[in-house]
Amino acid sequence: MTRSAGKNTLLVMAFVLLSRVLGVVRDMVINQVFGQNVTTDIYTAAFRIPDILQYLVAGGALATVFVPVFTEYWSAGKERDAWKIFGSVMSVVACVALGLVIVMELAAVPLARFMNPGLGLQKHVVVSFWDGWRVLLHPENAPVEQRQAWEQVAQLSRILLPAQWCFFVGGLMMGTLNARHRFLIPSLGPIAYNGLIIIGGLSQLFVAENQRSITAMCWGALVGAIAGNFLLPIWELKRTGGKFWLGFDVGHPGVRKVGKLMLPALLGLSLSQLGFWITGSFASGEGTLSALRNAYNLTQAPIGIFAQASAIVIFPTISALAANKNWKEFRKEIHFGIRRILFLTLPASLLMAALAEPIITAIYFKGKFTQDTAGVFTTGNLLASAMALRLYSLGTFAWSAQAVLARGFYAMQNSRTPVVITTCMVFFFTALCAFLPRVAGLENYGLALALSIAGTLNMLIFFRTLQKDAGGLNLRGLVTASLKITVAALAASGIALLFLHFFWQLPVEATQKSARLHGVLVTILASGAALAVYVLACLLLRVEELKSVRDMFRRKKALEPAAPKSQN
Repeated sequence: MTRSAGKNTLLVMAFVLLSRVLGVVRDMVINQVFGQNVTTDIYTAAFRIPDILQYLVAGGALATVFVPVFTEYWSAGKERDAWKIFGSVMSVVACVALGLVIVMELAAVPLARFMNPGLGLQKHVVVSFWDGWRVLLHPENAPVEQRQAWEQVAQLSRILLPAQWCFFVGGLMMGTLNARHRFLIPSLGPIAYNGLIIIGGLSQLFVAENQRSITAMCWGALVGAIAGNFLLPIWELKRTGGKFWLGFDVGHPGVRKVGKLMLPALLGLSLSQLGFWITGSFASGEGTLSALRNAYNLTQAPIGIFAQASAIVIFPTISALAANKNWKEFRKEIHFGIRRILFLTLPASLLMAALAEPIITAIYFKGKFTQDTAGVFTTGNLLASAMALRLYSLGTFAWSAQAVLARGFYAMQNSRTPVVITTCMVFFFTALCAFLPRVAGLENYGLALALSIAGTLNMLIFFRTLQKDAGGLNLRGLVTASLKITVAALAASGIALLFLHFFWQLPVEATQKSARLHGVLVTILASGAALAVYVLACLLLRVEELKSVRDMFRRKKALEPAAPKSQN
């Protein structure tokens, strides 16, 4: 509770970085042990059924509506009421989550058909939303390999579904810890989760190749969710004096307020998370879903490390400011929060786009390189995966800024506005997914481009609306800073492209070891040179964020909820 805001941000960034690194290692293990084929497509598709629940509540909606209400009572010195709200909400959530998990366990097979109509097909075909209904109602007309793939997806999903109960309840406990400015244990949850998935995958290296089963990674995910997202938060809450007032006091004003805010939040799903889930409904061709997943996961790294980490730390602060009606400081925190995030993520976005080929080679390359530019993702198809990464990267800065903007609405206990905006964007994004893959030359690449376009538009609408609701966010200062940051980031990416031009040329018959080493070296050298140019350009342009990010870790103590004055 006594750490500065900068130190808290550094702490969360460090653990998110470790979590993202483990996420990349997890994907490397999948590609190394199982490849990029129909087996890994089935594994990826298996997560889409439990992800329905994760995106509804555990993906952030519950915590974002609960934290401001908890903070409001805590700041007013009503500690007893705060814990009573926590216990009642957790009891309701635990029961609802259990019921949903049971229902989806029973409906796993039809859900697998409906959500993956293109799964199991060896070649790319244009898939529409109506194909999901067609295979759901008439599965007997599908090829045998597709029906087998759906059955395997359902089997893996049934293993993964109980983990969602841990995400539901654990997410609420983690939100309570964050509200009290305790960020360490919540940051360890994803690390345990990814670490145990990796252990499950590595265990298959001791099995004959023709007997390896990707089911081991699903069991690793389940154990990781139990350990990291349920047991660890319980231990930390008990250790720090948390009180479990288990009950169903749904008549409490605070509980009713959480329920009132929760329903719109459930409808206004985060498009950045929902985006890849929707993408799977339009993807087809062997290895497509796996390749898209690899590229998408890489672009989530800078979003998680910089944007989500900063947003997690800033959320309790702006919630307290909103509860105290301190709108001047509220606007200032949002304004500078966006500027810092753009300073960190805009160059990362452009660098990932510029260095897509060496990055993909360094992390996911397996077998021999094949030059196939037809837009169909196949095993070893480097160019296709790199293009997906490049197009996903274009929207990274937008999703990063939205992480703060969305929390601005929720800190004001306004969940209706994000619902309206995001719901409209979901329909717009779905329409793009249906249209862009039909454009000649895009094919599956269009699915990645659609997410970046929708994300950028969504961020702009979020900003304009929050600016109006909060009474201004210093638009002129933000535009000026953004232009300087953009110029510096373009200069850095230009240097990266020069390195790519002179030092990147992978022989067609390159081996796995030589290709990966070449990719690692080019990525490190080009990134290092680009970073130096970016810092120099920021100094020349007098970008204030260069100094503010450095000083962020020496700031005064963060504004935090006042200590309880009474026990009512």
